[in-house]
Amino acid sequence: MPARPPIPFHLGYFGRAGSFSHLAAERRFPKARLSECPTVEEAFSRLHAGDFTHILVPIENASSGTITNTADQLMRLAHTEDGVALQIREALAMRIELVLMASPKTKTIEKVYSHPAPFDHGRAWLDKHYPKAERITVGSTSEAAILASTEIGAAAIAGLQTLKDNRLKIVSKEIGKDVANQTTFIVVGPKLAQSTKPTHTSLVFELPHKPGSLVAVLQVLSRRKLNLTKILSRPIPGRFDEYRFMIEFLGAAPKKEVLDALARLKKITAFLAIIGTYPVRKV
Repeated sequence: MPARPPIPFHLGYFGRAGSFSHLAAERRFPKARLSECPTVEEAFSRLHAGDFTHILVPIENASSGTITNTADQLMRLAHTEDGVALQIREALAMRIELVLMASPKTKTIEKVYSHPAPFDHGRAWLDKHYPKAERITVGSTSEAAILASTEIGAAAIAGLQTLKDNRLKIVSKEIGKDVANQTTFIVVGPKLAQSTKPTHTSLVFELPHKPGSLVAVLQVLSRRKLNLTKILSRPIPGRFDEYRFMIEFLGAAPKKEVLDALARLKKITAFLAIIGTYPVRKV
């Protein structure tokens, strides 16, 4: 029988056209077929359904921390049969430049739309310059720009890439400018055809409900000089006072210290799954 032709690369990204996820996707995969997803949850659902070969979603912002929606979906993925094939394949770090924008018809800003992360990053600036403006959280910065374009008296905190399509004007480029801002995105799916050597590993695990169980995990990494770069705990549904953990550390198989750590962790955890061994690159 002739071999099946490869499935064309099709990337779903969080948010609408013009979102920071869309910008990261265009920079990393300039020739790929791209499709928008209004929520992180929908992106993962459609990946499972086979609508996309891969998805690109935010995992961490320098100002607001880990994106819990993404972390929750990764933790659920670890418990599915798809979790072996669909893993984190790359992490993409991108500098974020935020702009306050509004319709040219807007003279007084009474409300501001944005995603929670830009609000966290620009809180002090907004408190100083627009203390009375209502702050309304929406699903993405691209959605915020669309809303600002349709309402007189409304503004949005979003990226410069949303200005032209929504016919908005720049009100200020100074929002949160005193602190460097960066968002890390992840590409989830089967192995990529082309990528660089992996440098990081992410795990999801559950622990025996007893004192010292988390310390034991951290000691496994410490004794093998594996630097922890991310740790997050989330409640396990239906199991009160018990938590599921996601960690990332610097190091990847087939390095001996990583293989040794994974073998040891398997013995001391109640559940353990690798959700990615991947490079981190700038876009």
